[in-house]
Amino acid sequence: MAQKAHPTSLRPTKGLYQSSTHWDEARLYYILSTVHKLIDSCCLGTTHYLDKIQVNRHLGLIFIEANLIHLHYRPKHRLKSRRYKENKKDPNNQSWTLVACRLHTAIRLIQNFTGTKKVILKINKLKTYTRSIPKPVRRQMSYYTRSFNSTKYNYARSGMQLMSLVIQDKASAFSLSRFIQQNIYSRQRRKRHYEFLGYLKRGFQALQGYKKIQGLKIQIKGRFTHKAKGRSRVWKYQMGQMPISQLSKPIQAEYAQTQTGYGSVGLKVWICS
Repeated sequence: MAQKAHPTSLRPTKGLYQSSTHWDEARLYYILSTVHKLIDSCCLGTTHYLDKIQVNRHLGLIFIEANLIHLHYRPKHRLKSRRYKENKKDPNNQSWTLVACRLHTAIRLIQNFTGTKKVILKINKLKTYTRSIPKPVRRQMSYYTRSFNSTKYNYARSGMQLMSLVIQDKASAFSLSRFIQQNIYSRQRRKRHYEFLGYLKRGFQALQGYKKIQGLKIQIKGRFTHKAKGRSRVWKYQMGQMPISQLSKPIQAEYAQTQTGYGSVGLKVWICS
């Protein structure tokens, strides 16, 4: 039986690397994948998501351009009491300052790793807020964004913002897969998994009338049951058309894997822009 090819391997899309001079072919993919993982790790645990990255090299200079998406978990004009501010001892670990410090350290690591003289990093940050989402969509998803559900559905506001960017063709499949991967990993109970997947389905259905992409498909396969010998289940959602067999259609594909309390879970995301 023949193996299925990756959708992006058959389409002439732009890769991570573009330059006149290149590294040795044996080390090219290893260096690019390491740089991509290093920049992506700088955004872990924060409100920033890596969307796209481009690496250019000329002689002893490396130019890295990355697009980040800044999501806001809380409303902008949230009232906080003086007692809340005084008793809060945890620092703000989701701010841009933490990401900037990590990126500054990543530049030194990339310079020592590649052996080049100079590394230039350019960050294009896209900020998004909940008020940028259409009002009818916010009304349909108001149950998840209410104050008494802020702890249970802490991904509600940021998820709506990211799904809105995906529908408008402003976010890539990598950022969406990273968001789903983090939330599946953080929820170890079966009911919480189903609540998150139901939230994804309801959010995309509410945004379906505002889509500017041709199609979207998400497939999650893994063990969500609490039984020791439970079989893996498959959760699928598709919006629009996904012509994978047509090579002329630009399709973004991202495959990822995460772990839950019951086993491993595979994640696949396709976006046809």
